[in-house]
Amino acid sequence: MAKQKGRAMLLKISDGAAAFSSFAGLTSKSLEINNERIDVTTPDPVTPEGEMWRETLDGVKSVSVSGDGQLVEGANEARLVTIAMSAAAEDDFEVIVPGLGTFAGRFAVNVGYTGAEDMTFSITLESSGKITFTAAA
Repeated sequence: MAKQKGRAMLLKISDGAAAFSSFAGLTSKSLEINNERIDVTTPDPVTPEGEMWRETLDGVKSVSVSGDGQLVEGANEARLVTIAMSAAAEDDFEVIVPGLGTFAGRFAVNVGYTGAEDMTFSITLESSGKITFTAAA
């Protein structure tokens, strides 16, 4: 990804069917792709005192997004809060990273509002299922 001037990461929320709508642009943001490996190293049963080389298998994959920014007021904000207050607190989202691509799938949601006169918005999305990635054209 080429160096870019500050651009907002765009978040889109599912309408519960097949469509997604923009609800926030994150100006302060973080995206982490994690691939935790599972250590399956075992000693050789014939020579257990011998050398051991680490062996791993594919493990837990996750994507997390956090940041703060500007909300698009309206029905999508209300839907976001409803999801965050629900028992599962998860739904389908798209995370668009300018110049890189789109991460899409099911995410657990944490939302925060802070401020005295002007409210600021913060969000954390943690993958809770398979996440797909589509590179930017």
